[in-house]
Amino acid sequence: METLWQDTKYGFRMLAKSPGFTAIAVLTLGLGIGANTAIFSVVNSVLLRPLPYREPERIVRVFSVWTTQPHFPMAIADFKDYQQQNQVFSSAALYAERDLDLTTNGRPEHLVGMGVTHEFFQVLGYQPALGRDFQPSEEYDKSNRVAILSDHLWRNRFASDPHIVGKSVTFSGEPYTVVGVMPTGVLHPGGEFNSPKHGEEIDIWHPLAIYPPTGCDRGCHFLNMIARLKPGVTVEQAGANLNAIAAALIKANLIAKDGRILVLPLKEEVVGQARLMLLVLFGAVAFLLLIACVNVANLSLARATSRVREISLRSVLGAGRLRIVRQLLTESFLVAALGLILGTILAKWGVDALIAISPAKFPRLHAVQVDARVLVFAATVAFLTALIFGLAPALAIVRGNVNALLRDGDRGTTAGSGRVALRNWLAATEIALALVLLAGAGLLMRTFVNLRNVSMGFQPEHVLTFETNLPYNRYHGEAFPRFYQSLAARVESLPGVELVAESSDLPWTGADENTSFEIEGRPSDRDHEPEARYHFASPDYFRAVGVPLLHGRFFDLTDDPKAQKAILVNAAFERRYFPDEGAIGKRIDLWGAKGVTIVGVIGDVKDAPDSLSVKPALYWDDWQSALESSRVVVVRSTGDPMILARAIPGEVQALDKDLPVTELKPMAEVGTHALATPRFTVLLVGTFAVLALILAAVGIFGVMAYSVTQRTHEIGVRVALGAQRRDVLGLVVSQGARVAAAGVVAGIVFALLLTRAMTGLLYGVRSADPWTFLAVAAVLVAVALAACYFPALRAARVDPLVALRHG
Repeated sequence: METLWQDTKYGFRMLAKSPGFTAIAVLTLGLGIGANTAIFSVVNSVLLRPLPYREPERIVRVFSVWTTQPHFPMAIADFKDYQQQNQVFSSAALYAERDLDLTTNGRPEHLVGMGVTHEFFQVLGYQPALGRDFQPSEEYDKSNRVAILSDHLWRNRFASDPHIVGKSVTFSGEPYTVVGVMPTGVLHPGGEFNSPKHGEEIDIWHPLAIYPPTGCDRGCHFLNMIARLKPGVTVEQAGANLNAIAAALIKANLIAKDGRILVLPLKEEVVGQARLMLLVLFGAVAFLLLIACVNVANLSLARATSRVREISLRSVLGAGRLRIVRQLLTESFLVAALGLILGTILAKWGVDALIAISPAKFPRLHAVQVDARVLVFAATVAFLTALIFGLAPALAIVRGNVNALLRDGDRGTTAGSGRVALRNWLAATEIALALVLLAGAGLLMRTFVNLRNVSMGFQPEHVLTFETNLPYNRYHGEAFPRFYQSLAARVESLPGVELVAESSDLPWTGADENTSFEIEGRPSDRDHEPEARYHFASPDYFRAVGVPLLHGRFFDLTDDPKAQKAILVNAAFERRYFPDEGAIGKRIDLWGAKGVTIVGVIGDVKDAPDSLSVKPALYWDDWQSALESSRVVVVRSTGDPMILARAIPGEVQALDKDLPVTELKPMAEVGTHALATPRFTVLLVGTFAVLALILAAVGIFGVMAYSVTQRTHEIGVRVALGAQRRDVLGLVVSQGARVAAAGVVAGIVFALLLTRAMTGLLYGVRSADPWTFLAVAAVLVAVALAACYFPALRAARVDPLVALRHG
């Protein structure tokens, strides 16, 4: 221990004598360790930590599967069959977003609500802190006006009333009896169908009415299914059991012949889409750290070279090689420890920055933090980096011939030549690692540019959007379109407003409600029914958002509830089902309505910018055939749409004082949100790649500067014998070019192998895109040659007399 303390004190003194080396090494390692720790914090919280439920490994999501719908929500009747006949679940439930409104002190407030069946909280492992859970009898339509409040709603809106259970509260104009209050920390399981993302705060839960049958219990798939496995049951066993039930339903002609069931662990469903992105980011920072280590190893080797005589004298005076290596490694660990301190600080800032710029749908973002596991990871990384950048220089120094080192220093010795070769190898390694990072960043940049250039099919400029959720008890039947007609009339009277319309959803928001239908005059086949996305829109919607009309007409006011049902379809629908004769005037049977007429064909709009193709879609006239649910109102203005934002809530509440307005924002944000994930990925990987490029440039600059110093005598001799300035420049630059070429070749090989893993993140570009690789290689070669130029210029200016004396 005393020897270690002596080595530590001596190490601090030696580092203090080289403040430039110490500062650069600590900063370089701090950046590498900080970036790795920040990304690991996200990886740890999102991928490694278990979900915060009781025995979370037993919780699964269940999906219906067809050839055309590989990941589809559940229908009520199918759920009942699987719930009653399975042998693998201890509990199972359905859930879907069913928001409610609450008016307090004359101010309407939108509440995020979930409709759930009675075993929902049993699946997740929660129990109410006050009151009771839901009962099976409350899943009937006439007896489901009961509610369980979240802890934050109970505290903030009901003043933590201990006697709230049993009281009647009006939500969305209807009386609900409060039967329970949930404890703090209840996390929503998430879902892609009528559901907020995982971990989002839910205000209120109420029973999902699944009785009596509605006539669409088997064919309407719009609910999320979640279940808890019995102890000892695997996901595979659960899938086999439910698919056996599905086979019986097919045999009974209750579901289509290609119907199957997919069972996934809940965690897989929550983090699955983010896994690839996080692993790519983690790989990027790992490469950055390796580059940092190689860079510091180069610096350490140069610094160790200046200490050759000191180390040789210590060897002559009796210090063994192991003792000298231990001293040099102690200094490396001290540098790594300082880098760890700086890296931890940078990691904390980095985590805050990551949370701030992360996409809104990023899973488990609320759980990201720098915890004990992350600190252990950071310390382990620091320890390993100290070994990586400290061991090679230490071994290179102690292998030298002591007598030769004492006589000649580093010049002309085999050990010196070996250190030059080692430094060249390290510089080439930096370039290879940097090329892999730059290639990944280049592919992601190409993807982002391709997505930015995707034709939107609509014009979001000068459009304001907001959402309303009309309570069914006050707005069903003709009252539903009448409200929006009145609202449109009021808002259109505001200065600067051109058009007002509403729709069930907005383009590029990923809406994927699907329906099957029959085409008049064509044979019906239940197992191969045509299908399409379905939407609802008011007559002026397409003009308001700038979707073009290709054939026929838009909806108009003559399409009233008494007229023949009319729909619009997109061009993809026409191409799929009427490629020769066109769709205008064709009739389909849909949702029990016979002879629904196609009156217009509109331009294609993708579900999302990275969709590989446009799906066939049809649009109901919302003022003729409404399906009551939440709506998005769009307001096209002549100028800045946000100028209207203050007036909108007043216009809505003039029609209904208890109706809140939510999600009030310009439509231009639709594209911003749709590209948030690729923007986030390219920003981070691009930043790491730029840092890698800078470190690689510094590394090759250091190698060339060191080489010039070592070859000063040789260069002087060449100049004295008549070598011209261009000859000396060529000598040094060619050496750097060989190092760069070796690094580029190795980097391309590794990049071709590693970028295959990024395929799932790419759009419109192959993982082995030759143009990206050529551009990246050209950039690295240019940077390397630029880094060689200044040492070469210094060599060309060598005075032969000084150089000869240097020998």
